[in-house]
Amino acid sequence: MRDQIHIKDLLLRGIVGINKEEQEKQQDILLNITLFADTAVAGRSDDISDAINYRTLTKRVIRMVEASSFFLVERLAAEVATLCLTDPRVEAARVRVEKPGALRFARSVGVEIERTREDLAAQPNRVFVTLGSNIDPVVNLQAAVAQLHAHDAVSLVAVSPAHETAPVGTVDQANFLNAATLVETSMSASALKSSVLQPIEQTLGRVRTEDKNAARTIDLDIALFNHDVLDLASRHIPDPDILKYPHVAVPLADLAPYYIHPETGQTLAEIARDLMAARGPDSAGIERRDDLVLG
Repeated sequence: MRDQIHIKDLLLRGIVGINKEEQEKQQDILLNITLFADTAVAGRSDDISDAINYRTLTKRVIRMVEASSFFLVERLAAEVATLCLTDPRVEAARVRVEKPGALRFARSVGVEIERTREDLAAQPNRVFVTLGSNIDPVVNLQAAVAQLHAHDAVSLVAVSPAHETAPVGTVDQANFLNAATLVETSMSASALKSSVLQPIEQTLGRVRTEDKNAARTIDLDIALFNHDVLDLASRHIPDPDILKYPHVAVPLADLAPYYIHPETGQTLAEIARDLMAARGPDSAGIERRDDLVLG
């Protein structure tokens, strides 16, 4: 039998439900989490570095739930289980989500699920891809999204609104249009980059120069790959620019505001909010373009 770590009766507030009032007002959500893992090494060493840091994990769960907006408790339970499995030492996670008082005459209504690392591996990779263009940007962003949608190796799940932003670094050039997409694929990050994203860039006339801030027809970058932390050639994932620039963080937050950054523990909504607040009067430098339809 695998060892177990129990997080009991975690009472939080979040949005989950199909009714209009449930989507407008946070309600009580009760979580019970069981983590299955081999704790033998920590038991021998008595060293915290050998143990699952359930305090940090719980903080991430709290952030996600409190920033969430789900229709189904099943989806919320699945997201919590996935978040637990981002710690490689967790072999499986059992999650029970209850909504106290949701059903008349019942103390609570809930769902309990169990997910293993094998279950997670069987799911398609969920990848956030950022897009940017300042050469004929409307045409090129629409074309890039269309090519992602048509590609056999990926499934286009969602597209953010476009945002017009001032250029960074080399300022003597046209404003950029930036957006983000969520795709699902069985491909690795490396294969996705080389077999899908780079060919789309080449088709749309991307020319790379020594100036990484130069004007471009299109730029497609993997910003987030599941909840993984990895290095892809010279690029780090999660993309460090998520924590630096609103034109990267804001479109991602539009798609998944409650997504937990795997290195900082912040939600994308929190990251975007903080970056916009730090800009102060300069926040006018990014403008959401609801008049443009990308996908």
